[in-house]
Amino acid sequence: MMKIKPAYILCPLLLISGCNKDEVPLSGTITIDNQIYGTSIFYAYGFSFSKAVKVSSNDTPGPDITVQAGVVTGGVVIEPFLSANTFKPSFGLAGEYATASEAQAAFNALSDAGTPVWIDLAAPLKNNQVWVIRTGDDKYAKIRTIEVVLDDVELPPFASCKFQWVYQPDGSKTFPQ
Repeated sequence: MMKIKPAYILCPLLLISGCNKDEVPLSGTITIDNQIYGTSIFYAYGFSFSKAVKVSSNDTPGPDITVQAGVVTGGVVIEPFLSANTFKPSFGLAGEYATASEAQAAFNALSDAGTPVWIDLAAPLKNNQVWVIRTGDDKYAKIRTIEVVLDDVELPPFASCKFQWVYQPDGSKTFPQ
């Protein structure tokens, strides 16, 4: 009769248990838009940094950020912008860049949320920007806008934003590498 050594059983079990399929990513790239869904209850999809997925504006908790299009206070033209339902200014513009490679380099170099001038909306939203975001539970993220689309002929105006993101879940201002 063959004896099975405990090590042959324990090693695979340890390897399997060490793989957490439910681990939420801390970075990625995503596109969100302001398309309205539903027939009786209307909703849009925004982005939740803590879940690393698109979530409905009707979910609890709702998205950390949504993209919208409209006339921003004091303006006269329709423009795309990001908003957050936090009851406090949540966006800090870290920089605007002429090229995608310059924006990528600045995004990669941004290691800390710092002390930006916090504003209510990420507006005007453009390609090649780097923003710092403070979520409703005082966690921080950084995003790099890759592609911002506005169709102001459509009613209501359509906006979408593809962005790269990094999230710091522990509440510190230092972004994970």
